[in-house]
Amino acid sequence: MTISHANARSVNRAVRFRYDRRQRGFTLFEMVVAVSIFALMGVIAFGALGEMTRNGQSLADSNDRLSDVQFAVVYFNRDWTQVSPRKIRNQFGDEENNVVIEDDVITFTRSGWSNLIGHKRSNLQRVQYFVRDEKLVRRYWVSIDQGIGEEAIEMVMLDDVKSLEVALRTALDKQIRAWPGSDQSGGGPVLLEFKLELADMGEITRLLEVPDGVL
Repeated sequence: MTISHANARSVNRAVRFRYDRRQRGFTLFEMVVAVSIFALMGVIAFGALGEMTRNGQSLADSNDRLSDVQFAVVYFNRDWTQVSPRKIRNQFGDEENNVVIEDDVITFTRSGWSNLIGHKRSNLQRVQYFVRDEKLVRRYWVSIDQGIGEEAIEMVMLDDVKSLEVALRTALDKQIRAWPGSDQSGGGPVLLEFKLELADMGEITRLLEVPDGVL
């Protein structure tokens, strides 16, 4: 079949037209739409990343806080499990009971004080726990029988503490808020109640056994 010159030119123009359309690319409107979509996706992704960062930081802060609380509670528990029946002499030469609880301040003698450097001192230690300025403080004295003018050494165990409650409990679940105490109608103490009220975590209570022969 013979194709005329006019028909051939028409066919070539149609082919070039289709080819030119394929090679033309995006229009300005299409570019604006594409950039807008890309920008919107970027905003969404940035917001999600910021939220993930905030959540991650919040989780890290919560874990740090929990570790601090566990450290303070475990430290007190370790001290109390080594409570000693040894009474002491204070700076005025007066005898003090091995365990003293008054106004939610607990003071007691503990054994097992490590001495890695080999100082000339007792392996017994007089310790005290109390709350001051919303901080749980552990205080101790280098000498078990305190000398005149001897200063205690303090360490902040925990921040943001609203209150500390310390009490002894008898087998009949009677609470004793001061020790030594004269009222033994509920029997001898068998448990020590240690309760912290934290600004962010509420109340944390631990009931610790009173070792035989200590009180």
